Amino acid sequence: MTASETGTHDRLALQGGTPVISPPHRFVWPRVSDGDRAAVNALMDAGELSYYGREGVLEELEDLWSARLGGRRTLGLASGTAALHSAFASLGAGPGDEVLAPTNTFLATVMPLVQLGATPVLCDAEPDTGNIDPAAVAAAVTPRTVGIVVTHLWGHPCDMDPILQVARRHGLWVVEDCSHAHGASYHGREVGTLGDAAAFSFQAAKIVYAGQGGLLASGDTETHERACLLGHFRVRAEQDVTSELSRYTSTGFGLNYRMHPFAAALALSSSRALEERVATRQKLLGRLADGLAGIDGILTPVTRPGCDRGAYYGFKPRLTGPWLAAGARTVADALAREGLDVHPPGSRPLHLLSLFADGEVPLHRSGPPVRLPAHRPGDFPVAEELHRTSLSLPTFTFPDEAELVDRYCEAFEKVARHLPELTGSGGGTGRADGTGGTSGAAT
Repeated sequence: MTASETGTHDRLALQGGTPVISPPHRFVWPRVSDGDRAAVNALMDAGELSYYGREGVLEELEDLWSARLGGRRTLGLASGTAALHSAFASLGAGPGDEVLAPTNTFLATVMPLVQLGATPVLCDAEPDTGNIDPAAVAAAVTPRTVGIVVTHLWGHPCDMDPILQVARRHGLWVVEDCSHAHGASYHGREVGTLGDAAAFSFQAAKIVYAGQGGLLASGDTETHERACLLGHFRVRAEQDVTSELSRYTSTGFGLNYRMHPFAAALALSSSRALEERVATRQKLLGRLADGLAGIDGILTPVTRPGCDRGAYYGFKPRLTGPWLAAGARTVADALAREGLDVHPPGSRPLHLLSLFADGEVPLHRSGPPVRLPAHRPGDFPVAEELHRTSLSLPTFTFPDEAELVDRYCEAFEKVARHLPELTGSGGGTGRADGTGGTSGAAT
């Protein structure tokens, strides 16, 4: 290679140099397998286009997850949001109630509470995991608090022991949002078995994918039966509801949250591949973390002792020092020009969104607005700092991506050599809300 070619390769692509990865990498998930296609085609051939009861591949899916979760009763549903709504409704959340929730989460964790008339009381995050801070949970309890919802963010389990202690002390229920954490465990117990109920998302971006779908795991019979009645009626309700609530099985409680057979088939197929994919994902993301760990100013995601991230839904390195001086938006642009699929996180902490900042929400066409706590930037500084200083990288999952992981590390090393140039290029952290100007996928 000539001196001129060497200089071109070392120069940032942002400044006219040769990208590390060409053509640019674009993360694609899921890789729909032949088994996935065969599972759906078999239903087409059999004419299984809708289920009224617990049957077919839906029954197989629920049995598989019940076995995973220590015998908890499971209910396949139309989405993870439907699973969360079913959990909150069956546990009794309603008008006048407060439910403690993370601000550092996706909107679906709390929006069903708003529909039920309950008030989500947001709490700040832990600085290392990004999960809800147990100390903030303990400090936020009031006489109106009835429950706690936690999100095992990016696959890392929340610190459940102190959270469960707060719940026991005050007589509160706990719902786990496991949408990021398929297969994760906390001190030997799989997530989804720690609270009173747990919701899983099988949306297409998840390692268990149904296109759209979800699953509720209940810790007691009444929770399961009420959840079943909320979103099912007649055949399925008659199968599952055997208590005094059975008199309502002909109508249910008003919604249709049934899972489509095609979604159940996809979720079943990808659930059977979960262990292998989790193992490969952890290996490749461990390789990525090792490659980035030697670069000054990059903090790779932590996994606390006694915790396993399972599916490791997101890989979010943190920027410090000269990287942060350049700004997350500028750094993401530079890395993207090197061919990486990278961006700042797409979802801001909830308290920065209009619904949680306005104080009054016109939820209904007529009548008074719904009142929620009015938040401002600065209310939850840890969550804001995490969002401001993080990048989103792909969750590499397949053995053929090992070399690609190495190229990602190479690109970070290249950009690291040029950080002084970026720092002086008018970078910074973007808009006042910390989102920068680069679009990205939702968390």
